[in-house]
Amino acid sequence: MDLILSTVEDLFVTVSVPLYDTIIPILRKIRFFILLPFTPILKLITDHAFAQIGVKIDSDMKSHPDMVILDNRFYARLWSDQVFGLEEMYVEEWWKTENIELLYDKIMTVFDKYRWFLKLHIAHWEGRFRWGWLNTGRAGHNFKAAEEYELRESPVEYFKLLTDKEHIQHSCGYYANGASTYSAAHVEKLKLIASKLELKAGMTLLDVGCGFGGLAKFMADRYGVTAEGVTICESMSKVAQNHYIGSKVTIKHQHWREMEGKFDRITIIEMLEHVGKQNYDEFFRKIESLLKPGGRVLLQHYAVDPGTPHFTEFGCKYQFGQVYFPDFAEFVSPCSRYFRIANVQDFSLDAERCAHHFIDMIQDNWAELEALVGLKVVRALRATYAEALATVKARAVMIYQTVLVRKDDRTRVPVQ
Repeated sequence: MDLILSTVEDLFVTVSVPLYDTIIPILRKIRFFILLPFTPILKLITDHAFAQIGVKIDSDMKSHPDMVILDNRFYARLWSDQVFGLEEMYVEEWWKTENIELLYDKIMTVFDKYRWFLKLHIAHWEGRFRWGWLNTGRAGHNFKAAEEYELRESPVEYFKLLTDKEHIQHSCGYYANGASTYSAAHVEKLKLIASKLELKAGMTLLDVGCGFGGLAKFMADRYGVTAEGVTICESMSKVAQNHYIGSKVTIKHQHWREMEGKFDRITIIEMLEHVGKQNYDEFFRKIESLLKPGGRVLLQHYAVDPGTPHFTEFGCKYQFGQVYFPDFAEFVSPCSRYFRIANVQDFSLDAERCAHHFIDMIQDNWAELEALVGLKVVRALRATYAEALATVKARAVMIYQTVLVRKDDRTRVPVQ
């Protein structure tokens, strides 16, 4: 019976994804064209509603408004596609702003206070079905890395414009010890991870979702461990395999379900979000099977405040592929079946500073990024990290470092 249900679910997901990607854009176009004749009314309602939250809208920059509408079809599309439409129209240059961070702060203040509001629109449920309910991370599904991670033909050049360049860490750094730059914050983060794991020469380390393998190389070179990195991204694995010749590092292009071996330490840095909550039990069971007795697992992971959406359709489509940010209870329940939670540290203050650094890197390297990947991708990046900063500042989304040990482990784990 379980096999039949699993087969039916797999078939449903396989069929639903291409159907959704074909049909929903058509339905949204239909909604848009139905609403288009009502633009004058929608404009009055929208301008008034935005004014209530302190967002000024105009058709030019002379009065320094929060938003300048460049295409009058903006109003119909906003009401058709909600937040996803707002962000997609920014990418397509239907509107612009002098200060996108301030704009998102104002919008997030309202959404954080009235979280139910988003759920009133059909666009929310359309996105939730595609990116929340369909388990595209299930076994047997043809899972592919997000387009941003495969990076066309220039993976290193692209990510070096958005990372610390040396270790190519595209995640949250650690600023508590006085780090003032993105690069320094990542060195501090790597040192903190090594301290919590109490790495010693001769240990084996597995980095799940290793990207370019910067963490694995750092730990191998500085602490004498033998490291293995696993990534689903083919372009990253190829670059990493060539870059880390001479270090005790092995990089594999591999899905997490295919991982084998036994390791003293395992790191999972901002990768859990790609697993999908439907697969958490299987994932933690797999990690437990790879951990040696006395071993430790360190995760750096996101958690949303209860009631906050677990994903944004825009971020899934344009940047990260299918992601799901659980609330902390959704994380604790499955991992506690296999591990004891030994240490939790809140990284949300660090995430704020890190988001500022991401935005600075996008602004400073705009021309080079545009030459590599095109204007739309860069504008999508800009909107994504402005939204990320606003959600972290509101503590709607938080980042934690969590250390797991086996249930029979009674050792003390260092705080830092």
